[in-house]
Amino acid sequence: MICVSISRWQQLEQVLASGAGFLELRLDLIRKDPAHIFSRLKEGMKTLVTCRPEVYRETERLDLLKTSMDLGATYVDLELESAAEFLDPLVAHARRCGTKLIVSHHNFERTPKAETLEDLLKSCYERGGDLAKIAVQVHSLDDVNRLLRLYSLPGRKVILGMGALGRITRVMGPYLGAEFTFAAPGEGEETAPGQLSYKQLKEIYNVIDAS
Repeated sequence: MICVSISRWQQLEQVLASGAGFLELRLDLIRKDPAHIFSRLKEGMKTLVTCRPEVYRETERLDLLKTSMDLGATYVDLELESAAEFLDPLVAHARRCGTKLIVSHHNFERTPKAETLEDLLKSCYERGGDLAKIAVQVHSLDDVNRLLRLYSLPGRKVILGMGALGRITRVMGPYLGAEFTFAAPGEGEETAPGQLSYKQLKEIYNVIDAS
């Protein structure tokens, strides 16, 4: 399953026209009211709502994420490093709304050691995640191998390598048990280093699945 990450309001109609059925709505980048965004979506469309820190005040961010759950968000992504007073109310609200919670960790500098990656994965579940998401910068094939080995561990997850070498993790993830993988609306519209476009991923999967 491919989740197309929307970072600008102008991308929405283009992505809807492409036939994509699953969108990540980056509220911190789109800067629109969730009700306005959800009103434009097709019935039954899957959504992942993300609102990273530092754009909105924490109280505003809390309200935006709760509102998105009330509107029917399929998933909400929250940072592993979040303070308990921010994370715990959202965990409780997600349970009430039936929203699946993704607890995520990002490292934009390097890929940690295998033991650290396993500990991070466990922490994502311990903090209330229905899914764990690990996204780290990749510098070598050894980094890639450490990431892909995480799929042998229990639990629902998405494991991503950032950077050019990490692209294989984005392609292979769904075949190894990833809940989904991310794609950009088009080339040059990436929300993370190494992200492929929706068109590129579809073409790759068409070739693999036809063989």
